[in-house]
Amino acid sequence: MPPLRIRGPWLPALISAALLASSCQWAGDAKAVHVSFAALKGQLSDVNTRLTSVIQNGDADRVVGLDKELNTVLDAAMNQSSAMNILDREHLAIAVATARRCITDMDRYSQSGDMDLLRAQAQQLAPTVTEIQELLDRAERTTKAT
Repeated sequence: MPPLRIRGPWLPALISAALLASSCQWAGDAKAVHVSFAALKGQLSDVNTRLTSVIQNGDADRVVGLDKELNTVLDAAMNQSSAMNILDREHLAIAVATARRCITDMDRYSQSGDMDLLRAQAQQLAPTVTEIQELLDRAERTTKAT
């Protein structure tokens, strides 16, 4: 079978379309988002603030419940990530994995009652939460623009 040859004005148009399609890889329809990214960002901020407060007050018993709540918000963010561009979606996946690792360690430290390690782990979690919030904020702006 001879190779397909495209000539004339169609060639640049096809190349441009292929390049544009590959550079804007969206895994899902941005309009299919069920929970707004702004709402997820607010929930994440709320749970993180309560978690920080509980740790500062030395109430290790409440950490496990708040960690579960934080995991629920992270699950919701990952469920909505199909509306994000591929780079942000992958960045979010890495940040969520990092946050989950911190949360697992926080659960262990809270159960052992080691408040110093719990505080240290909360300090490690803080920049990751900020990073996730920035990604959710960017996703909100992007989905509003479409």
